[in-house]
Order: sequence, then C-alpha cells, then structure tokens
Amino acid sequence: MSKTFKLQVVAPDSPAIMEEVTSVILPGGAGEFGVLTHHMPLISTLKPGTLEVTTNGVKEFYFIAGGYVEVNTTSVIVLAEEYEKSDKIDVERSRLSKKQAEEKLASKAEGISVQKEKHALDRNNARLQTVEKAKAYKK
Repeated sequence: MSKTFKLQVVAPDSPAIMEEVTSVILPGGAGEFGVLTHHMPLISTLKPGTLEVTTNGVKEFYFIAGGYVEVNTTSVIVLAEEYEKSDKIDVERSRLSKKQAEEKLASKAEGISVQKEKHALDRNNARLQTVEKAKAYKK
C-alpha cells in the first residue's frame, strides 16, 4: 500500500503544483485538518491560512488565500484563490497591508467596505503566520 498520494494546487495566476506527498494540513473552513493517503473522500471550503505539505519527512509551507479542496483516497486537489510559497512572501508588504486594513477598519470612515478590509486583514495575517510557521520549522 502506497504511503504517498498526488497533491495538485491550482490558482488562476500561479503555476500549478503537482507532486507526490506523504501528508498535507489544510486551513478548512471549519478548522485545520490533515490528510494522509487513503483518506475518506470529502469536499471542503478553505479559508486564508497555511497549507503544510510533507514529503519524505521534509515540510514546505504555502499561504492559501482561500478556495476549495477535494480529497479522495489517492489525491488532494486544491482550487485556491491564490497561493504563495512561504519563502516568496514579501513580509514587509504584508505587514504594511495588514496595518492599512487595521487603520481603515478602526477609522470607520464612510465608504469603507468592512467586509473587504476584514478579508484583507485575514489574508495578511495568514501570510505572516505562514512565514512564522516556516521559520519555526527550520529552527
């Protein structure tokens, strides 16, 4: 029985990832969940968070902006709004975007889309958390 399965990650503006992996941890809409080979089939929403991929004991971390995942016994297919590998994340830009979203939400100015700014805040928090998880793993 194989201990690996196929992972596919697809996003509109990024090249697809297709590789054999031993496990993934995903930011599901109802909370994080892990997948190993021969997992029971499911479909879930994804919220902004970290996709943790393990291959032969080596972990890689990706920011996922949200989307959907289909899990079956031999593969996981992630349809992401956007994804980015942890070492490609511009930390300063994420901090600045997070600060701007916080300021806009705090100002309660007329014409501000609260939903849009909360989404921007969630995405930038998730980006920064992804970088921190990757740094903690490398220690």
